This record gives sequence, C-alpha cells and structure tokens, in this order.
Amino acid sequence: MKTKFDSVVKIKKQQVEKIENDIQKINSSIKELQNKIEELNKQFSSFSLPDKGTFAHISQIKLQQNLLKNEIENLSSQINMLNARKNDLLNELKKAHMDYEKMKYLQAEELKKKVKEMRLKEAREMDEIAILLRNQSESR
Repeated sequence: MKTKFDSVVKIKKQQVEKIENDIQKINSSIKELQNKIEELNKQFSSFSLPDKGTFAHISQIKLQQNLLKNEIENLSSQINMLNARKNDLLNELKKAHMDYEKMKYLQAEELKKKVKEMRLKEAREMDEIAILLRNQSESR
C-alpha cells in the first residue's frame, strides 16, 4: 500500500546511505595515508649518518631526512582533517538516521490507519450485504 510518506522515506534512506558511503571513503583514505606514513617512517629510520664523507653528502642525507619528515607531517595533518570531517559526517549521520526513523514511523502509522479504515469499510459492506440478504429472505 502506498502512503504519502513513501517518497520521503526513500529520500531519507538515500541520504543515510550517502553519508555512510562518504564515511567509508574517508576511512579508506585515512588507512591509505597511515600506510604511507608507515612506509615513510621505515625509509626515515633506514637513513643513517655516515661516519665519513664529504659535507655535501652529509647535508644531502639531512635534506632527505627533512623532506621525509615534512612529508610525514603533511600526511598527518591530512589525517587530522579527514578525522574532523569524519566526525562531522558521523553527527550528520545521527541526525539523518533519526529523520529516517521518524519518517518510517509516520509511514507505518499511516499504513495502520489505512488498514483500519479498510477493515471498517469492509465490515460496513458486510453488514450491508447481510441486511440485504436478510431483507430478501424475509420478503420471500
């Protein structure tokens, strides 16, 4: 049975699903960034300052270490931004889910109301049929 809430319920469900998908995408992005940070940390720890060598060679190694350190900090800040966005989406999800549940409840109540009206109408029609049949049998 169709109700006036069917389309609203469908839209609210789509909103909830979209937010859930966005959260999943953010989680996968965070995981990917964390893996990159792990790789960079391994590279960083593999660098060792040589005991001997030219100043240019030592400064080149220091420069590479600083570049890796800056890249790790950059990825960490991206993770922090994604976590903040994820928290915002989680709050949105709570609200959207509550709206969806409200509309589902209203839809269910509307269906109950329609079923009740149909049963009442059916009972009246059955009463009318019974009265007509009784009147026909009495008139014979």
